[in-house]
Amino acid sequence: MSAFFIFTMLYKLKKISLFISNNYKLDYRALAIMRIGIALIIITDILIRGSDLTAHYTNEGLWPTNLIHNFGWKTGNWSIHEFSDTYYWAFTIFSVHFILALCLLIGFKTRLITPLLWLLTISLHNRNLFVQQAGDDLLRLVLFWGIFLPWNLFYAIDAEKNKVTVKQNVLANLGYLFLISSVYFFTVNLKNSNEWRHDGTAIYYALSLEQIRLPIGDILYEFPFIMKLLTWFVFLIELLIPLLILLPSKKGKLRFAAFICILILHTGIGLTLYVGLFFIINIVTAIALIPESVIYKIQSKLNITPRKKDILTPKKSVIKQLTNYICILVIITCMTVNLSTVKWFSYTFKNEMWIPVNMFRFDQYWGMFSPSILKKDGWFVYHGMDSIGRQWDLYRNNEYVEYKKPKHIVKMYKNDRWRKLAENMQNDNYTFLRPLFCRYIIKKWNLEHPDKKMNMLNLYFIEKENLANYKTSEVTKKLFCVCNDN
Repeated sequence: MSAFFIFTMLYKLKKISLFISNNYKLDYRALAIMRIGIALIIITDILIRGSDLTAHYTNEGLWPTNLIHNFGWKTGNWSIHEFSDTYYWAFTIFSVHFILALCLLIGFKTRLITPLLWLLTISLHNRNLFVQQAGDDLLRLVLFWGIFLPWNLFYAIDAEKNKVTVKQNVLANLGYLFLISSVYFFTVNLKNSNEWRHDGTAIYYALSLEQIRLPIGDILYEFPFIMKLLTWFVFLIELLIPLLILLPSKKGKLRFAAFICILILHTGIGLTLYVGLFFIINIVTAIALIPESVIYKIQSKLNITPRKKDILTPKKSVIKQLTNYICILVIITCMTVNLSTVKWFSYTFKNEMWIPVNMFRFDQYWGMFSPSILKKDGWFVYHGMDSIGRQWDLYRNNEYVEYKKPKHIVKMYKNDRWRKLAENMQNDNYTFLRPLFCRYIIKKWNLEHPDKKMNMLNLYFIEKENLANYKTSEVTKKLFCVCNDN
């Protein structure tokens, strides 16, 4: 009887395994395209960050290495970027990161390059936590799953050596699918404010933030009824995406529908709000949702003849078993981390359990525009003063200090890393950033303008609060910091 029971259970487990394999397989070409897209994102990101190498990643900038462990640092965090505080070290690490991204792009030694890129990305993100955004977390986590995904079998130098296609690891597939679905499942669960669930004013308040609103957002902002409809649309589409990803779909049609939803959602965000690479990261990391049938149609239209490959079923090995255990452990860890962010789940890891989570940066929080939209908005004024009391506007390079609102506040920021830093400085929990930023600005100014040297800088934030029906509170002038050039 017991033997029959064991046989029955094994048979059922095999059927379940076959069902999962058939319904959650990913197309090898879609994975390869995603790999190329991720490599291009990393290259772009390195170039953008590299343009501010001194400012953000050296001791000459506003976030020196001796402060890294004092603010925001968690037990288990690490960074090789902090080994030295010089420009040359930062440049060397950035160069290595760039070269590895190029290797990922062309698919050279991908099995080795992917984990190295993942580790370097963790190090980079830990070096300056206050210029990071949610897209960085998603990019870092997809890189982790890329270690186990067969994304080097097409459109890669590695592909020339592979006459056969290795059978997919279904647990790695599930880990990737759980990650993408988690972004939308948890962001919609965290959106519990009236403006999302009752009033339908979330898009209105998002577009009221002039420090991130783009010109197309200016146009949309004139139509309150459309903004209300879009609020419901965003909320519903974020509810729908996880279902489309995780419901069984042998031909992948549901997952393709999820990709289209993600494409529409983030294209809309990218056109109306200044969020840097965030919207591109979300689109590119979802490319692996595209099914084989769609890839074939695209190839046929482009007159690309797909090369057939035999499927190789790998023999059971210690490495394969270890890989499975790692995937299961990371899936459970990431789900627990995400669940701990919502009110209806009471369990969270004990302190010692957070050490490996922080070490491998599996920490994540998908609270984009959650639980409510930021209402406070404004712009910075750099009020300089020289040794004899003459005043100077360091932003406009003008002897008259201008306090009125710029026509486009969003243009005050060189790139989204600076905008994110400015957003963090407005938060009363991050007041320690203000004197660091202030000292960097006056120091940089005096180096670049020796004939207009400033002895003092008053860093002001001109704040207003966005209210309903296109109204705002009275503008207040907040002195964030007073610093000297010393």
